[in-house]
Amino acid sequence: MSATDGPASAPRQAGRGAQPFLPRWVRFGMMPFTLALIISMVISAEMYVHARNAAATPNPMVQLMGLSDGSGNAAPAFTLTDQHNKTVALTQFRGKAVLLAFMDSHCTQVCPVLAQEFRLAEHDLGSTASRVAFVAVNVNPMGESVSAVEQFSQTHGLTSLANWYFLTGPTTALQAVWKAYGITVIVPKAATQTVHADYLYFLDPNGRERYIASPQVDQHKDGTGYLPPGDLNQWGQGIATYLQKSLGR
Repeated sequence: MSATDGPASAPRQAGRGAQPFLPRWVRFGMMPFTLALIISMVISAEMYVHARNAAATPNPMVQLMGLSDGSGNAAPAFTLTDQHNKTVALTQFRGKAVLLAFMDSHCTQVCPVLAQEFRLAEHDLGSTASRVAFVAVNVNPMGESVSAVEQFSQTHGLTSLANWYFLTGPTTALQAVWKAYGITVIVPKAATQTVHADYLYFLDPNGRERYIASPQVDQHKDGTGYLPPGDLNQWGQGIATYLQKSLGR
């Protein structure tokens, strides 16, 4: 795959054994100085990596999504509980392309924007949507109940997706999944939501990691996240495109 029609090889490998990056929307004034400094350093590294990716590939969609090639290895298996209180194993999606996200059940920043992108992507997929699963793993140990992930799904319109699964479980089970996928989660004191690394893993029908994207959002004055409509539409199209590529189309 050339740089003009797909992602370039990433200068870093997201996931296991790598240094994950945290989102840009962290509000430092809400955190202790030491934590703010650490996150600031990580964010600076992320911006450097995205600049190198942008220089390496001229594809606007790849640049927008911070897209890189996946490892090609089998995605780590796990079993958790969805928003309907049903047991769900990652392996049950064999035969489908999977978009695997890591979302905070109380999030007001990146995750609601992702929800909009997922809805747009399903629309863009058309009839192919039946061959795709949108799967999110909860990253909030303060909101790990089934009711918390169900409420988030309803609030942000994700119940309209035919193949939407917001998975949760005991903290220890969630932590094992975070570790397997290189997702750093920080729980600031007196906070209701977490600071966490944001990756989207695109898995093929054999359960292998094909692509990895790095979501980014802007921030309103009240701290809530957003993207301009044009960027939202491009993200929806991009997610649909790379899910179709993951299907081999």
